[in-house]
Amino acid sequence: MTPVRSYHWPPVLPVVALVLMPFLPFVNTTGLWLGLPRMIVWGAFWCLMFTPALLLSERLMRAREDDE
Repeated sequence: MTPVRSYHWPPVLPVVALVLMPFLPFVNTTGLWLGLPRMIVWGAFWCLMFTPALLLSERLMRAREDDE
């Protein structure tokens, strides 16, 4: 089993936010954010946050490869 490296951590935050979405009381309530249901806004935001998280992960991998 390979150890968890520093470049594995950035995508974890969006994954955790999406997995916990139905259990968060401020997200799973009636009400609107930006005119849309809260869960849709929360889910869309964290899906969009995957892109910068994966970019950061890739840059950390490249920096690690350059060091080796």
